[in-house]
Amino acid sequence: MPETPASLASFTARGFFPADYAAVESDKVYTSGGYWSTLRFPQFPAVLPACSLVAVIEIPFHANQADHTLRMGLIGPDNEPMQFKVEGLFRTAPKIEQLYGEPGSAAVAVPVQGLTFERPGKYNFTLAVDDREISRYSFTVVHSTLIPVR
Repeated sequence: MPETPASLASFTARGFFPADYAAVESDKVYTSGGYWSTLRFPQFPAVLPACSLVAVIEIPFHANQADHTLRMGLIGPDNEPMQFKVEGLFRTAPKIEQLYGEPGSAAVAVPVQGLTFERPGKYNFTLAVDDREISRYSFTVVHSTLIPVR
């Protein structure tokens, strides 16, 4: 049941998180090493060779059959936008089993390579649809000479 009338018309994030690897197939998200909260590096600037960003977005029924923008970004320790940005367009249609008026969902997994961190601190991945931020994922980057073996 929607909390407010505005929530009927709003995109929401059912999930938004980083993973070591992720893929979407047949409306299912497959992940490895998901929901990490801390990255450790022995020196800075540091580079994360590869990861994935996963978003599962709830789509209001009325928003089907229209183009929408998707934007992912990264906010640094001083709340400054970083040089990382993912942008794209998407369009959805109701699934055959979806009841009239019922919201749907869409999942996306975006591979990210060579993400650079200039210094330790608190970082936030951001997720926006149609220029409205709908989710953030916070994590910490720390300086550590002890790197855990995977």
